[in-house]
Amino acid sequence: MVYAQSLSQPTVFDLARSGDFRAIGYLINSYLAPQGIQARVIPDRKGCLQVLVEFQQEPIAERIVKYICHVLWKLNSPQVLGVRIAGRFMGQPDILWNQSVRIVTPAARQRSQRRKGSRSSLDFKTLRTLLLMTSVTATLVLGCWVSYYEVIGRDARAMTSSRGGGWRQSNQVVMTSPPVTRPNQVRAALETVPVIQHEAVLNPEDPTVTLMFGGDVNLAGSFAQKVGDNYSWAFSELQEYRDADLAMVNLENPLTRATLARPNRQFNFKADPEAVKVLTEGGIDLVNLANNHIMDYEEAGLVETLETLQQAGIHAIGAGRDIMEARRPKIIEVRGQRIAYFGYYDADFNAAGENRAGTNSRDHERIAADIQAVRDQVDWVIVNYHWGVELSDYPGDWQIDLGRYTIDQGADVVIGHHPQVLQGAEIYKGRPIVYSLGNFIFGGNSRSDYDTAILRVSLKQNRKMKVEFLPVEVRGYQARVMQGESAKATLRHIERISRIFEQPMPYQVILKARSTEPALSDAITTPEVHQESLSPGLSENEGSTTMLDDAPSESSVTADEPTTTWEETSGPSEQLRPFIKTPFITEPFISPPQPEARTSEGSYNNSKSEISFDVSTGSHHKPKDDQSMTNNNRVSAEGSVNAHGGEAIRLPEIGCQRCIGQDVKLSTM
Repeated sequence: MVYAQSLSQPTVFDLARSGDFRAIGYLINSYLAPQGIQARVIPDRKGCLQVLVEFQQEPIAERIVKYICHVLWKLNSPQVLGVRIAGRFMGQPDILWNQSVRIVTPAARQRSQRRKGSRSSLDFKTLRTLLLMTSVTATLVLGCWVSYYEVIGRDARAMTSSRGGGWRQSNQVVMTSPPVTRPNQVRAALETVPVIQHEAVLNPEDPTVTLMFGGDVNLAGSFAQKVGDNYSWAFSELQEYRDADLAMVNLENPLTRATLARPNRQFNFKADPEAVKVLTEGGIDLVNLANNHIMDYEEAGLVETLETLQQAGIHAIGAGRDIMEARRPKIIEVRGQRIAYFGYYDADFNAAGENRAGTNSRDHERIAADIQAVRDQVDWVIVNYHWGVELSDYPGDWQIDLGRYTIDQGADVVIGHHPQVLQGAEIYKGRPIVYSLGNFIFGGNSRSDYDTAILRVSLKQNRKMKVEFLPVEVRGYQARVMQGESAKATLRHIERISRIFEQPMPYQVILKARSTEPALSDAITTPEVHQESLSPGLSENEGSTTMLDDAPSESSVTADEPTTTWEETSGPSEQLRPFIKTPFITEPFISPPQPEARTSEGSYNNSKSEISFDVSTGSHHKPKDDQSMTNNNRVSAEGSVNAHGGEAIRLPEIGCQRCIGQDVKLSTM
């Protein structure tokens, strides 16, 4: 059947009344979310819903059940006949309570009465007609009538039987309801955000959505001097980025002609607004601006950057003219799937305010509110963090806690950058956390040849996502995907530095993604990761894919099981063992300003020699014995230093507590 499209979009209430479970979830969460409670609505069977309620502090179950039932009754939807409600703590697999309730709405009662009345009227009229006929005619009509209903019943049983061969074909005409149109807006934590329709895709017939993520991109300094106005150079050999449906990077400099640099900065980066063509030529659709360099040229530089990106058709997250814009997510729909992008920076001195331009600062309550506000209105949630310690191979404990907290709030993918080098990745509750993608095209450093990696995420319509690292070599600030032994070496490095986690992420993995459609038991089960290491004998373009299927909940996995002990499952060679066994940094570290080393546009240390770290302890912090300076202390100190030259810097009070009061000197060999 063909339906005429309505001239106006249906409201959320209209969609909920028609039985749209996402709209029902939105209405329920409009009251629960501000109280720190999140509800996920899942269709169970015809006429019945399942609701999973998650909370940080256990509420009174009876009140929650009554409220949800009241919302469903107020909808007065003939499509909703019952509900099953379960409650648990956020991030925990155990169900604390559950209750099933039958919803008797006036609309459902009227429909039932109409059906009953129609059947009774039909039966009475038929019998009366038979009594008025002759016996022979009545017998013939009665036989046809009975045979007709026998055929209908047999066809109905055949349609409902799905064992052995799926649904059977039938000549019955099935009446369907008009298609439900999703709202073209999403209610975020602070405002209503429009949904951006992205139609510029390579193959519209392919249902899979491909996302690409890269690390730090800096188009200033050495990049501008070396590449000039050859805007297609950087990505000309990286077809994978141009082929992706949505490609993203972290833009580490403003695009501005402003001349007033932020004071007390060691490095102030900027690129001419014409350099935005590097991004458009490379197929970049989205940039994260929540970082420590986007405000290098004050508010004027940021505003010009936002305007330049908008004119080029590139979406930006993580910074804005005020807190409303800085905190605003981008909701992009591509191939029928809606994706929410967020960006956060872990420092407050560039933070946006009500009347102040700046970045979107990291705050646990803000992150939770942002994600939970849109979780039931989109299909996927992507969160970017500019965090961590430069040149450190491993994230700090606080980063691991924050990454996992973000997944607990409802994120599907967590992407990190800022350390300038690759860090490890883990699978937490069936979701990937990539702690650092390192430098991508980074002109702030004169070193133009290096190896790194990008991340490709493929979103399947069967609610699964494929996550894979692509090893990349950068030569003369031009990137291309590596092949052969060099590619395997980069992937082995990622695997090695990922072994500090209980569930390291393989370089290629398929995950069962967060969904609102499977049964409630699936939604509350944490998949178990079956690790597979990269085989040293892997041939070119050949690799294994780790598949995450249904598995026992997290509570059934212990540290002694093979799935969490890498040595038993992978048997790594001695040279591939991790440098350290546990993370070491417990607090975020922010490099202090160094006014004596300021430059106009800045450049990192031009020395190509290897860097070594010398740690000297002042008399005020004398160790009690030779063993008191443990490996953890040494790594914490060296990981807390920026590779900016031979200056001695002093660790701030917010640094690692074990190293406070020490003078750390960096020297080149």
